[in-house]
Amino acid sequence: MALVILQHGPTAGAMRLGATLRDYGHRLRVIELNAGEPVPRNLDDTDGIISTGGPMSANAESPWIEAELELLARADEASLPVIGLCLGSQVLARALGGQVAPMEGGIELGWHEVTLTPVGAEDPLHAGIAWTSMQFHWHSDHVSVAPEGARVLAKSAGCPIQAWARGLRTYGFQYHPEVYADTVETWAAEHPEDLVQAGVTLDDLRAQTRTHFDVFERLSRRLFESIALLLMPSDRRYQGLVKDLHH
Repeated sequence: MALVILQHGPTAGAMRLGATLRDYGHRLRVIELNAGEPVPRNLDDTDGIISTGGPMSANAESPWIEAELELLARADEASLPVIGLCLGSQVLARALGGQVAPMEGGIELGWHEVTLTPVGAEDPLHAGIAWTSMQFHWHSDHVSVAPEGARVLAKSAGCPIQAWARGLRTYGFQYHPEVYADTVETWAAEHPEDLVQAGVTLDDLRAQTRTHFDVFERLSRRLFESIALLLMPSDRRYQGLVKDLHH
């Protein structure tokens, strides 16, 4: 059994979240959709799904998006743990009946405050997370309408749905808790036009990252450990293997 990582770009994987899940005993199966690998047709051998960020739009008319929408909807219906990161959150929201639209301000890029809602402060995955924290952003679309039955967990000044959840096992994060410090440099080199649109320089991003990354890393590690222990516990997989052996 494995956690399936749906990767939308060569530099937009599960990164630090994936590393924490491996530390806690998970096997990761990375599907490089950006390289043309097909979306899995079924949920066999799947413990859960993580849909990552990427440079494309969740509203694009692409065959892989339609296939991913269908897979995420089936995973949610089957009560498998599902996490969406940035683009992944948007695709996941669409899969469950939500809507995605362009940001009113054009783009949210760099380090900005994210505040938990009262519901988010009570969410078990956010235990020990500050009500307000600096998070890294890089998106020009956002979840404009959450899926029916979803709970909004966090917001920012420019984006009213920064984190959301539905049920006990489905979570979307518009911001990027998964990034490394050098991810900022990588994405800036790949998409310099985004910095121009946001009115941010690379020196600005570097200074912000030096200021905020240490606390961000500690808090996101706590979030990832909660995901590993509560949302995607590896012992559930081992229990399943033991049952299979006894049969």
